Amino acid sequence: MSQEILGIHHVTAIASDPQKNLNFYAGFLGLRLVKVTVNFDDPETYHFYYGDELGRPGTIMTFFVWSDAPKGRQGTGQATIVSFAIPQASLGYWIERCIKYGIRYERPEERFGESVLSFKDPDGLMLELVATANPQTSSPWSTSGIPAEHAIRGIHTVMLCEDGYELTAKLLTETMGWNFQQQEGNIFRYQIGAGGSGKIVDVRCAPDFWKGAVAVGTVHHVAWRTRNDEEQAAWRSAIANLGFNVTPVLDRQYFHSIYFQEPGGIIFELATDAPGFTVDEAAAELGTHLMLPPWLEKKRQRIEAILPSLYLPQTGTSPISSSDRPQTQLGFTHRFIPAAEPNIPYTLLLLHGTGGDETDLLWLGEELIPDAGILSPRGQVLENGMPRFFRRLAEGVFDPEDLKFRTHELANFVATAADSYGFEPDRVVAVGYSNGANIAVSMLLLRPYTLSAAVLFRPMVPLEPSQLPSLAGISIFIAAGRNDSIVSSEETERLVKILQTAGAEVTLTWHPGGHALSGEDVQAAKQWLLTVIS
Repeated sequence: MSQEILGIHHVTAIASDPQKNLNFYAGFLGLRLVKVTVNFDDPETYHFYYGDELGRPGTIMTFFVWSDAPKGRQGTGQATIVSFAIPQASLGYWIERCIKYGIRYERPEERFGESVLSFKDPDGLMLELVATANPQTSSPWSTSGIPAEHAIRGIHTVMLCEDGYELTAKLLTETMGWNFQQQEGNIFRYQIGAGGSGKIVDVRCAPDFWKGAVAVGTVHHVAWRTRNDEEQAAWRSAIANLGFNVTPVLDRQYFHSIYFQEPGGIIFELATDAPGFTVDEAAAELGTHLMLPPWLEKKRQRIEAILPSLYLPQTGTSPISSSDRPQTQLGFTHRFIPAAEPNIPYTLLLLHGTGGDETDLLWLGEELIPDAGILSPRGQVLENGMPRFFRRLAEGVFDPEDLKFRTHELANFVATAADSYGFEPDRVVAVGYSNGANIAVSMLLLRPYTLSAAVLFRPMVPLEPSQLPSLAGISIFIAAGRNDSIVSSEETERLVKILQTAGAEVTLTWHPGGHALSGEDVQAAKQWLLTVIS
């Protein structure tokens, strides 16, 4: 290739808690939050970008926020350390800041002639501050807590951990234009051009180290800089000709990207410098609003309702416009998300278990009928501070009068919500788990035509009216656990018999597990809904 890679573009890692991530990177580290958006491939999760004043290439650290992802394991086949550049005289300032914020750090050490301060982020991702005489010249982001002379100057180095470094080194030097600089122990340093901050990559050869697992607290991929689309296209052809599987060019709104796995298994991205983060947000307002690409704007209300609430560390404001979420009108604290597509007439009534709330089953609704309307209330009864939909006197022993009152209260709320939000009242499908499933059964028996169908995970018999209603035309799916310590198999069979006697079409599936909801339960319910809902 006639044109070398320009250096590091960005590094993307995986976080578990959006607010903790914001507090650490925009608060403690003082990076500018230059963009709040969503993962374009998973738009119900956040994607944060941090960087310098404008989020220039080489200063950018990004995070996919996957709250339900497992904890990762750092090892070979990963970028294991992200190092940020600070001015040479700032090491003492950052040690004091670590002490002030209670951040555990390792005693500074020397690497390739520079002082390195090591610590971890809230998810265990390994980070370093490198006190260098040659930081990037881009404008640092100075916050009220960090003087400009001590602010982070961008990414200094990325550490690639490999089982064997030779093939990775060959790709870096013979194809991508990196030059070997020097070696310390089992770490090999490469640089672009004259090197310096943002133009360095370290390759650690660790054949006896375990294989890494990419998840929370690890790096997902490393991106390298290309000037423009034309050079990126040339790089794509060159890499494909070497036998690597390279993705098509993907529009990431703020740059264009291609991806492939290098020989050691690390995902490499080649990203263009343009168009940058000011393409959809003024420079002065970067990171203050939730920004969506054009193809997701039609789902903004839905996406904002599902994303966790946030506040920005410096201002205390929210980047999400609907900051008054959840809704509290109509008598229940709740979430309402309108259907994303007009041809989906169904609204899912999500009913959480004990200790849940209006956000607890949003993911489940999206999984069962994507883009359907969602009405998710919070139970009005507190048991030791945990929301429930009706009182119980002991495990499996319910307060019958409160149950009846709460059932009618919830049914009235659904009817009022249908009128207020404009969804079809005769196309409401209850999706309940445990306590939520039990009040759904009570609605079927006391207010039967509030619901057109029901998906019930681990339900019991909450009550048995002296005269059963007609449930003709209502389909019900029940998922029970063979080893459920709360709901016996006899209880489940009794519920099925009651509902069938009332005329409902009941489908019962058994899972070998206990009371907890399983992935198999969800997939079975999803397949059932495909056959019932039309």
